[in-house]
Amino acid sequence: MFLFWPKKIQRLPSSPHGAWLNPGKADERYLGAIFSNVKVQQGDSFVRPSAGGGGLGDPLERSPEDVLEDVIDEYVSIERAKKDYGVVIKEIDKDLDLFEIDFEATEQARSYIRNNRKQWLEENIQTVEDKFANGELDSLDVIRQYGAIIDYATNKVLPESTKQFRESMKTRSLAYWK
Repeated sequence: MFLFWPKKIQRLPSSPHGAWLNPGKADERYLGAIFSNVKVQQGDSFVRPSAGGGGLGDPLERSPEDVLEDVIDEYVSIERAKKDYGVVIKEIDKDLDLFEIDFEATEQARSYIRNNRKQWLEENIQTVEDKFANGELDSLDVIRQYGAIIDYATNKVLPESTKQFRESMKTRSLAYWK
């Protein structure tokens, strides 16, 4: 167990703003950032997650110990720690905040990300859409790794928005990647 004050600097894009009606239910529906005239029934629920600020720097340069603190504080899941920061963490006892960093696996994961992330930003958008549709990628993978913007109402990649976002990522993020 590590006892550090975490540095809460997010260095990755988050999902776009927007509201969901009945998240996790059969009639789940993405409403977008701006909507009106939505009919609701008794028992319906809304969720409107807020996006993070993005931060500055290469996420692979964040110390594994800081990523571990974010996992302990439940800002980052173990899965996202590996996918986004290349930090492999094993849960020993969550109730006691006991986790272990696998430093060898972390180095391998970070090497894999370093060797592939520039190519991910060039991936054919139909391939990204297909991987999202069949569950190979989740919504954060799509935006953070592939720089693609999905229309959640149709689960289709938005080509022009994706082009613009990828250019922004190349200007804003790529410059910090080693």
